[in-house]
Amino acid sequence: MLKLVKTSTILSIILSSFLSLSFAQSSAPRLEKRGQATQLIVDGKPFLLLAGELHNSSSSNLDYLNTLWKPLKQQHLNTALVAVSWELVEPQEGKFDFSLVDGILKGGRDNNLKIVLLWFGSWKNGLSHYAPEWVKKDTRRFPRIKLENGRSTETISALSTEAMNADAKAFAALMKHVKKADASKQTVIMVQVENEVGVIGAARDYSDFANVEFAKAVPSELMQSLIAHKNELQPQLKSLWEQNGSKTGGTWSQVFGKSASADEAFMAWNYAKYINTVTAAGKAEYNLPMFVNAWIVQPEDKRPGDYPSGGPQSHVHDIWRAAAPTVDILSPDIYLQDTKGITAMYKHSWNPLFIPESFAGLDGAANAFYVIGRHDAIGYSPFGIDNKAEKPAETPIAKAYNILSQLTPEITKAQSEGKITAFTLKADSVQTAELAGYKINVTLRKNWSGVTQASQGYGLVINTAPDEFTVAGSNIDVTFVPLSAGPKMAGLSWVREGIVENGVWKPGRLLNGDNIMISYKLAEQAAVNKTGTGIRLLDEPSISKLKLYRFE
Repeated sequence: MLKLVKTSTILSIILSSFLSLSFAQSSAPRLEKRGQATQLIVDGKPFLLLAGELHNSSSSNLDYLNTLWKPLKQQHLNTALVAVSWELVEPQEGKFDFSLVDGILKGGRDNNLKIVLLWFGSWKNGLSHYAPEWVKKDTRRFPRIKLENGRSTETISALSTEAMNADAKAFAALMKHVKKADASKQTVIMVQVENEVGVIGAARDYSDFANVEFAKAVPSELMQSLIAHKNELQPQLKSLWEQNGSKTGGTWSQVFGKSASADEAFMAWNYAKYINTVTAAGKAEYNLPMFVNAWIVQPEDKRPGDYPSGGPQSHVHDIWRAAAPTVDILSPDIYLQDTKGITAMYKHSWNPLFIPESFAGLDGAANAFYVIGRHDAIGYSPFGIDNKAEKPAETPIAKAYNILSQLTPEITKAQSEGKITAFTLKADSVQTAELAGYKINVTLRKNWSGVTQASQGYGLVINTAPDEFTVAGSNIDVTFVPLSAGPKMAGLSWVREGIVENGVWKPGRLLNGDNIMISYKLAEQAAVNKTGTGIRLLDEPSISKLKLYRFE
């Protein structure tokens, strides 16, 4: 009888563990369309990645990595982007070492941080420095890209089936291990596959094998996709195709012309197909959301190859869309000031927005608010977040993330309902948006004489109920003018500052008087249907809630 009881107990434990693992797998982190936004769902709820990417080598040594977790938490991060390199995972072919991966998972869990793994496999920044030594040394089995002058590079060719299969095998082993070690805990919530891929130094691979492939017909799979999406293609690719007669078949030169752009299209197809194979192998083991990132075109770049040619640039998104259906997101790494223009090029109906690399500092704080509030981004991540700061909690990104973390449930609800907008301002700019029957006017913070008091500001506005809004940010003045039928003026019924603590709004001061006056030039204000009052957000990022009333 005692033996039977023990057996039953063991069976019960096994069944319980199986059911727990099955539930964890069925509810794994995923991308899901909710209302008007595609959102990242973690633990059953929409999740905003208030993230930061560590320097490339920070995760290559656990003793070093373990010194970084505390300051990351002090900056109000909820997620760390951490590199895992092929050379450290598979130092000898077929022999895997996941001790660093386990250390990353433990560090994340111990510090209540989610993890996005960055797979530095065949390529990192377009080059192959993170491939194992056994891959680097075997140039016959794993051929390299050749430039137009016939010289070889260190970069693995995207047309190498052997390299693709070896990379896919290693990535699958990684994801299998992550599933076993983490599926029930869900520390890892997304994975980046490779990093900033593309040919550097030439528009395409000029190896003998690549030349043969380039002379062949454009794959029918790509042609069918271009034809099916003809009316929604990105302008540059659409123009390239039309300039060459909108052919429905032919070689790469016949369809796209004899140009560097045709070379780039060829490489985009081959990089995307390669990465699709790697991604599919990983997802077959553990189906987490996966993305690729782009080293975007810089102002000084003259042609493909000055930037990584064939990478997921916005002008070849339609090729990537056709060639890499297992990739969930094409993401821009933004180190230029035109965040608004760049993000607009990467947000498509089929491509949610995530920024895995960008600025920290004030620019980063502003960008995080902007992409989350204006483009329903699933998150933002400055690069080099582990740079030493004397007071991590006082950095601009820490203060911005503090506000965004308080408002996350309200933000994600508003994203799905289309009831949120955002602003980022520099110099003496003015921005407007329409939301819930009002025109929202935003300027940098001014004094009552109209003199600008700040050089940079940012904020978001959420419509929470009829005539009610949440406004959050720094160094901006916000006013509301009615657009819907009825009285043309909008006054402030009330304004409350406050904080969200443990998910509960805790109101602070009731703001009035000096705290809501933006201008005493009432005649000028009335002429444009304004009252002279509004929301004034000072240098320290903050949250205010308000209700409007209408009058004439």
